[in-house]
Amino acid sequence: MSADTSLTIEHHRTPQGHHLTLAGDLDYTNAVDLETALTDLPLGEGDVLTLDLGELGFCDSTGLSTLITAQRLLAQVGGRVSVTAIDRNLARVMSITGIAHLFDAAADTPTASGAKEA
Repeated sequence: MSADTSLTIEHHRTPQGHHLTLAGDLDYTNAVDLETALTDLPLGEGDVLTLDLGELGFCDSTGLSTLITAQRLLAQVGGRVSVTAIDRNLARVMSITGIAHLFDAAADTPTASGAKEA
């Protein structure tokens, strides 16, 4: 029996930029889907890309690399990435790997586990 490693990505344009809601698993089998979604976005200076990670069940090293790619894409055009509803386990992995500082975390946004991120 194989595990479901599907990833769904919902995009909404916002006054600040773009909002992507990720659901499922972000791993080596589907990280290219997020990369494609990112490169298809019309990014501009000052844009904020908000990544809602509340429905993300799993993220491996390839997924983390893709999140870093998102940050780099936004930095190249003078924008920034913000993460919301991040699971405490993913937040811990991002902290341990030293990439948490690359992403703005909304202080008033609950994580998937109900705790608030600082």
